[in-house]
Amino acid sequence: MPVMLKKILALIVGLVVCIAIVALLEQLAHQLLATPSANAVDTEDPTAASAYMKNLPVAAYLMVLLAWGAGTAAGIAVASILVKRVSRLFVPVITGMMLLSTIANFYLLPHPWWLMITAVVMIPLIGIFTGLRLSRRFNSTKVPDKVPN
Repeated sequence: MPVMLKKILALIVGLVVCIAIVALLEQLAHQLLATPSANAVDTEDPTAASAYMKNLPVAAYLMVLLAWGAGTAAGIAVASILVKRVSRLFVPVITGMMLLSTIANFYLLPHPWWLMITAVVMIPLIGIFTGLRLSRRFNSTKVPDKVPN
């Protein structure tokens, strides 16, 4: 398989893993921290959704931050593991997609200002940190072609 095709497929798998991790962790947060009135909220009504979001506990927002960070890191890690190296494509694309979807989420639903600032700073930092850690790991496991005498 051509290297470029392998990288593109790994990137797609990494994005799918990123989305899946975020969805799973946010669903877990909803199960653990949702109030009894959560099921009665009309999600089609922006006013009702806004009122519900304003009454969520801080722990629910922290779980969402955890989901966004874990999804970013997992997506980059899976894509890199599939091609056995960190491509220059993976970190900016997966981190950028996660950041853009998070910012879009801020426009759709009301979020506390501290969460928005933290997310906009945290997601790129996690992406960069994950890329650096993985590149060090992949570079340290390379075996030299020739052993010096």
